[in-house]
Amino acid sequence: MLKYTTILLAPLLLGGIVGCQDNHELHQNPPQYITDQIDPYMPLAIEFVYNNEKHALENGTPLLPQYMEIAQRVGIKHPEKVRLLYVDKLPMPKNDSLKFQMERLGLDSPYLAGMTYGYGIYIKHSAKGDKLLLSHELIHVRQAEELGLEASPVSTFCN
Repeated sequence: MLKYTTILLAPLLLGGIVGCQDNHELHQNPPQYITDQIDPYMPLAIEFVYNNEKHALENGTPLLPQYMEIAQRVGIKHPEKVRLLYVDKLPMPKNDSLKFQMERLGLDSPYLAGMTYGYGIYIKHSAKGDKLLLSHELIHVRQAEELGLEASPVSTFCN
């Protein structure tokens, strides 16, 4: 469970701590104090991730042909499953405790433009058409395909 905790929530929490820069090594090996703080939130976070994927799959739109091409180039096995959901605000948890932790770490920042949950990609209306953002989010879809939803990093992307 600690492995999934580290891989799933560390990018979310560390993203809020260190901002939008390349922190691959930190995400792969977060300090123990971070994983100790994350572990109690794991069941809530898993539910949040699955609910957001489900919502995007039910309410989102399939990739446009030009986006299918990007999805294929980044190596997604099933690009036909991807759904884009354009929103005014990226989703935040309803659970006050988990929401507080995400807010505390800046994950409610107006500068975040997209988040990916499995095959569900949330993109702010203000970033609609941003191919760099979409390419970034599609890489996280590929990671979810390769690792499984619980083991793949949840993505945030700054504009």
